[in-house]
Amino acid sequence: MRTVMTRRKYVATVAKSKPEAPADQVQRFERKLREVKQAIAALPGAQYHEELLKTIRRAGWTTHAEGIFFDAVAEQILAHARDLQQLHQKLKAAFEAVQGQ
Repeated sequence: MRTVMTRRKYVATVAKSKPEAPADQVQRFERKLREVKQAIAALPGAQYHEELLKTIRRAGWTTHAEGIFFDAVAEQILAHARDLQQLHQKLKAAFEAVQGQ
């Protein structure tokens, strides 16, 4: 009886490096990230919020309707701030995932 031997070929493959992003795309991304940083830096800081806290503690600072409006605006600012925080976390996670590949 004749035994047929099968032979496997093992081929080494070289992992291809990721192509570099076009220079104009990198510049656009850098510009966009600088704009984000500037926009966040332009948000009011602690002193602004302390002034608001002093204002709302004053008796008669607003009417009932203005209070409703204030509440709605403050709620939206809070929601946007939380969303912004989450987006930053997701963006960083995406960067880290790409670097890990």
